Amino acid sequence: MAETVSPSAITTMLVPISPDGGWGWVVVAGTFFVHVFADGFVYSLGVLVDALITEFNSDNTVAAMIISMLTGLTLGCGPLASAICNKFGCRVTTIIGAIISMTGCAASYFAAEMWHIIISVGVVMGVGCGLMYCPAIIAVTMYFEKHFLIQKYHEFDCRRRSLATGIAVTGAGVGTVVFSTINEFVISSYGWRAVFLVFVGAFALCIVCGSTFRPLPFQEVSDGTEADDVFVAKKPDDSKMRHATILLFRSTGSLRRGSTSTTATLETLHEIREAGGDEPKEVDADNATGSNMRQTIAKMMSLSLLLDPVYLLFAAANLLTSVGFNSPLYFLPLHAVKGVGLDAATASRLLSVFGICNTLGRIFFGVVADRKLPLPRGFGGDVARNRLWMYNLTLTLCGLLTTFSFLCSDFITLAIYSGSFGFLISAYICLTSVVLVDLLGLAKLTNAFGLLLLWQVISFLKCSLF
Repeated sequence: MAETVSPSAITTMLVPISPDGGWGWVVVAGTFFVHVFADGFVYSLGVLVDALITEFNSDNTVAAMIISMLTGLTLGCGPLASAICNKFGCRVTTIIGAIISMTGCAASYFAAEMWHIIISVGVVMGVGCGLMYCPAIIAVTMYFEKHFLIQKYHEFDCRRRSLATGIAVTGAGVGTVVFSTINEFVISSYGWRAVFLVFVGAFALCIVCGSTFRPLPFQEVSDGTEADDVFVAKKPDDSKMRHATILLFRSTGSLRRGSTSTTATLETLHEIREAGGDEPKEVDADNATGSNMRQTIAKMMSLSLLLDPVYLLFAAANLLTSVGFNSPLYFLPLHAVKGVGLDAATASRLLSVFGICNTLGRIFFGVVADRKLPLPRGFGGDVARNRLWMYNLTLTLCGLLTTFSFLCSDFITLAIYSGSFGFLISAYICLTSVVLVDLLGLAKLTNAFGLLLLWQVISFLKCSLF
């Protein structure tokens, strides 16, 4: 039987329960290919931009406007994507984004002026990619959650979260390598319009990938709040347990019910004991799903997160990081051609170097971030702290590399810079959502991540336009 815990020390939580252990890895595969196709288009856009400038007799300012709008709306749709995820689930959100992106690609094929491209790529595809990017990140993080009260019987655990996220987001690096090469071949053989036909098919496959993000069952469990009080649920008996199968991420805010001054953490659990399984309380579906998206967005845009000093500092760091994140990637091929004097085919290989190293980096940091590090005096024993230090150190090194990138004067030095930057910046991609969970907890992930993307928009717009 369970140890007795005073009612005042218990609050209830809705905990995501994976309906099928192996399906979490199917979700990882689905998000991987969403990143291959969606991020592959965004990151390989630098190869296409030069052809558009030539075709429409435009200049770099207009090209920068396309890039800034595409990137800005991809991130700026974060709160909207989170709200739709909360209301309808990640599957529906991703499919809607894929259909919108297909529409933008189809419209771009018939573009006759540069402003047509600005609207179809910058606006339409920006919204579409934004509705795919946010749920693709959140889905993996949620599927690899294991609440401490049922950790003994739940197949997945948060120690695999960094690895799963790292594998999923490697799709961006793979997409950069594949589509930078494909785009160059298609442009030289069939013209730039054919590139958009290729991506119509690619985004159609995103519909299939998004279909793997099936709704996740939730179970209500009790959470002891005192460090000395331990309550661990017994492996649930299906005949006694009542699942409220609600859509993934449909909560309008925190998954907690009730109020408490403190909450138990993994560190406060001294032991694991099997307990008799009383039937959990029936989940109030109305409270869990929320009444409408307006309430979701209003709660997300409230001051609750912005008054949290931890989140505020992390968001400010992300804002500054985003200033220099995409500019090297977008303008490296252009600099290689016009600044260094390389031909277009050779310049496109720099993106391939970036993509390969970025892919390797995402796998590397995804694996290492889940493990204790053999550092002296036990400094590597705290996995969450290790992730935060990796996150900060890699971003610092990326800044130093970019500061001295003006010294690169040939393909070899540009390739070294591109590969080093790609490898190190991968930590920023695969660890952001994981570090957010470490700092704020899983209950705040959807709203915090969506709002964080909105913060990044300001930086991306500034660095692209100026």
